[in-house]
Amino acid sequence: MTEPADQERGQEFGFEPEAVRAALGQIVESASFVASRQLSAFLTYVVEKTLAGEADRIKAYSIATEALGRPETFDPASDPIVRVEAGRLRKALDAYYRTGGANAALRIAMPRGSYVPHFEPMAAEAEGQAASEAAPAEPVTPAREAALPATAVSVFAARTLWRLRIGGALAIVAFLMALGVFGLRHAAVLADAGQEAGTAAVAVASVAAMPHAAPAPATRPLAPRIFVAPFAIGDEPAVGISGRQFAVMLATAISRFDEVTVVTRMDGDADYLLSGRLSAGPSGISAAALLTDAASGRVIWSSQATVPRNPVRPSVTIAQLKDTIATTIAQPYGVVLSDRLARTDLADDGFPCVIRSFNYWRSFAPKTHGEVTACLEQLTKRYPSYAPPYAQLTFLYLTEAELGLDPDLRRATLDRAVKASAMAVQLAPTSARAMQALQYTYYADGQMQRAIEAGNRAMVLNPLDPDIRASQGQMLILAGRYQLGMRLIEESASSNAAYPSWYDLYLALAAFQGGKTETLRKLMGRVDLPDHPLAAFLRVLAAADPEARRAAIAGMRDRFPGMATDPAGVLARLVPNPALVDRLLAAGREAGLES
Repeated sequence: MTEPADQERGQEFGFEPEAVRAALGQIVESASFVASRQLSAFLTYVVEKTLAGEADRIKAYSIATEALGRPETFDPASDPIVRVEAGRLRKALDAYYRTGGANAALRIAMPRGSYVPHFEPMAAEAEGQAASEAAPAEPVTPAREAALPATAVSVFAARTLWRLRIGGALAIVAFLMALGVFGLRHAAVLADAGQEAGTAAVAVASVAAMPHAAPAPATRPLAPRIFVAPFAIGDEPAVGISGRQFAVMLATAISRFDEVTVVTRMDGDADYLLSGRLSAGPSGISAAALLTDAASGRVIWSSQATVPRNPVRPSVTIAQLKDTIATTIAQPYGVVLSDRLARTDLADDGFPCVIRSFNYWRSFAPKTHGEVTACLEQLTKRYPSYAPPYAQLTFLYLTEAELGLDPDLRRATLDRAVKASAMAVQLAPTSARAMQALQYTYYADGQMQRAIEAGNRAMVLNPLDPDIRASQGQMLILAGRYQLGMRLIEESASSNAAYPSWYDLYLALAAFQGGKTETLRKLMGRVDLPDHPLAAFLRVLAAADPEARRAAIAGMRDRFPGMATDPAGVLARLVPNPALVDRLLAAGREAGLES
C-alpha cells in the first residue's frame, strides 16, 4: 500500500515510488549491476534518498560513507571515488537502457553535475529513436544495435566482444606484469584466461541474439536473495537514524559479500526477509533483528544487541550494529549460507558446491578436496562467466601445490591456479573474493608484499568478511608482522564462534614468533588439522615433554614423509619467509628433528 507521503512524492516525480523501486530492482538484477556491487549500492542509495524526500542530503560524502563503505574520515577533495563511480554508473545506466532495459516504462538517469537521479518516461526517448530511424543511414553503433536484425546483432556482438576479449586479456596481462607477477610464462597463462572469459561472453551474446530462441540458460546459480525491510524505530531523534536509512546501510553492507544477493523487492524475489527494530535506552542503542524464510515465515535467526553510545562520533554506534548484523548473516560461515546448504527441498543449481568449498578449510581433508574441486570445475563449465568458482578453485589448486610432493605436478597446478585467479578477477573486478584469490596467488609465488597489498584491496572491497580479514592476518604473520596479523585473525574469530581451525594454526605460528610457548601449546591443542604439515610441525614444537615430542615426531614423519627427507623444502612452500623458515628449522632441531 502506498503511503500518503509516497503519493505526494509520486506526483512530484511523475511516477509512483513503487514503480521507481520496481525499475530499480530490474536494473540492479541486470548482468552488469550484479557484477558490480559498488554500482548497485550507489544507485540504490541515491534512488531511495530521493524517494524519501532527502535529495538535498545526496552529497559525495554521504554516498561514500553510507553507500560505498568509506570511513567517516573520508575526504571528497582528496579521494575521487564518488566521481569515478558516478561516471561508471552513468555509463552502466546508458548501456542498460540500450539493451535489457530498452522496453522499460521509465528511465532512471543521473545527469552530469549532480548525484540526484531523475525519473523520466521512456516514451520521449522512443519518439527520438523513431525520428533517428527515419534519418539517413549511419554506420552501426552500439546505441543503434537494437534496430538491427537478430543476425546482424549477433555478428556485431561477436566482433565487438572479440575486440574486448583480446583487449581484456592484454589488459590483465599488462596489469599483473606491471606489478611483477609471475613473469612471461605466467603471462601466457593469463592471456589464455582472458580469451576464455571473452569466449564465454561471446557465447552468451550469441544465444541472446538468436531469433525466436528458447530462453537463454542461466549464467549463474541462484545465490540466496535477501530483502532488508526498513527497521522500526522506537524514538527516531534519540536513535539518530530512520528505519529506511538503516535498512539502506544494512543492505549495502550485505551486498559486499559475494555469496549472497540483496534484492529490492520482497514479492517473488526474496528468499529471506531481514527485519528488526532500533531503540534507544540508558545503556545505548539496541537492535533487535529477525531473519525469516520469505516463503514460509520460518524463523531462521534472531538477535538482540546493545551498543553503548559514542558521544564523540554517534554514528559509530549505528555502524557497529549494522556491521554485526551483516557479518553474522552473510559471511561464508554465517546464518544464510548454513541454512541454504541444509535445504533439501531446492533444486541443486550448483550453488551448494560454492558453500561446500568453504567447509573444506575446516579440515583440509584430501577426500573433500577432490570432491569440491570436481564440482567447482563442473560449475565453471556450466556457468563460464560466473566468478566465484574460479576464486575457490584458485585456493584449492594452491593448496594442492602447497601440500603436494611432486615438483612437476606442483608447477602445473600453480599454472592452473594463476589462470583461475585471473579469470576470477577479470569476471568480477570489484569482488573481494576474487581479490583474495589473487592475494593467495602472489603468496604461492613468494611475493608476500604483493600478497599483502592485494589483501588490503580485498578488505577495502569488503571490510566485514571475517575470512578475508583472517587471510590478511595469515599473510602478515607469514611475512613476520605477526602482532598485526594476530589481531586481524582474533577479530575474525570473534565474529564466528565456529571459525575454521586454520585460524588457530596461524595464531600458533604467531605465538612461536613471539616466543610465547604456553600460548603455542594452548592454540595447538585446539587445532584439528591432521592433513596439514605445518600443523604437524608446530605440534612437535608445542609438545610439553619428551614422550609427547617423540610421539609428535613419529606421527609427523609417518603422515608427511617429506618432513623427514626435506623439511626445509616443505616448510619453504608453506612459509615463504626464509628467515622464519630458518627459525622453525632451528627450533625443530632443538626439539629432536634432523634437518
